[in-house]
Amino acid sequence: MAIAILHAPQLARRIAPLTVGHAAVDFAQGAVPVMLPYMHRKFGLSYTEDGLVILALTVSSSITQPLFGRLSDRGTHRLLLPFAIAVAGVGLSASALAPSYPVALLAIFVAGLGVAAYHPEASRLARALSGTQRGTGMSLFSVGGNVGFALGAGVGGLVMKLAGLDGGWLLVIPAVIGAGLILARLPDAPVPARAVGEPVDRSGDDRRSLTLLLSGLCLRGYVNFGMLAFIPLYEERARGRSDGYGALLVALLLLGGALMTLVAGPMADRIGPRRTMVLLSAPVAPLVLLYVLGDSVLGAVAVIIGGACVIGTFSVSIVLSQQYLRSAPAMAAGLSIGLSIGIGGAWTVVIGRIADSVGLEWALASVALVAALAAGVLLLLPRDRQTGGTGPAEAFG
Repeated sequence: MAIAILHAPQLARRIAPLTVGHAAVDFAQGAVPVMLPYMHRKFGLSYTEDGLVILALTVSSSITQPLFGRLSDRGTHRLLLPFAIAVAGVGLSASALAPSYPVALLAIFVAGLGVAAYHPEASRLARALSGTQRGTGMSLFSVGGNVGFALGAGVGGLVMKLAGLDGGWLLVIPAVIGAGLILARLPDAPVPARAVGEPVDRSGDDRRSLTLLLSGLCLRGYVNFGMLAFIPLYEERARGRSDGYGALLVALLLLGGALMTLVAGPMADRIGPRRTMVLLSAPVAPLVLLYVLGDSVLGAVAVIIGGACVIGTFSVSIVLSQQYLRSAPAMAAGLSIGLSIGIGGAWTVVIGRIADSVGLEWALASVALVAALAAGVLLLLPRDRQTGGTGPAEAFG
């Protein structure tokens, strides 16, 4: 985090509670996949039932985000953030300790609702606290999710290995820490300048550009999920390597994405969010294609960089969506992240069908093609305009 912290140390301190809360809530998303093999054995699940676990988490944590965003934009909900973190943590632990599969599935769905409730309101508050440095502020906030997801997979896997599902009560600890920190710092949070019930000024909204952006982000979801889900399979089944090698590539890709997130924020503040989105999206297609065509170290490096560029656009896309939907910044965040991730998860079915029909190589080649389409759509967005910005309190109104 050194890049963004050195760039704006005071902003980093203001955003820190939200970043920690983001890590705590996304811990659940990283932990569920590593818990799945243990649930499979405990409940005697089929692979379809395994898939329903991930589907329950994806639907509740992503598709519902715009609904929570709409709720957040209607008024101040000062206890929503710590409550959301607590729900995510308790739901995660309850799923591990559940006596039956239906109870575990319900607990995971509830945990996902906690994840969904946190993101729009926290994104709006991060925007408020960032003032004129919205790109940097959003990158500091977003990297918490990267760290939380990684910690969820690592710590969750360690807990499962040492204690199994019976140790699931330990998984609530990050939520206790995150919720406690947010709760302690809430008095420092700016409140909306608009009174409850006051008419919303929609004159600054640009719904055409928002629709264009969301179209590009849905295509980005195809690329993101295609790489994360199918690189390990491609390395193992098409290239004959161990599954550990594919997992290593994905781990390095995620690490690179966290670093790129911290670079992208200050870049967006300097050259504009639209230009940053285009610059990060443009090289993805050729980099993925180089990986597919070349079984070499160069190809591996290419796909790591390409994946990092994709992940790096997430924080910038929040800034852009809030710029296009100024009247509802929380809902804008819910649409740009929640909806695009939810649709991205659904794309995996399409990619899987391509792999079944013509092979994994062509499935990943389709990822390169869609990456090019996504870059083309984002190129159609209106050019960045220099704005004076606002201070933290004003930006929240």
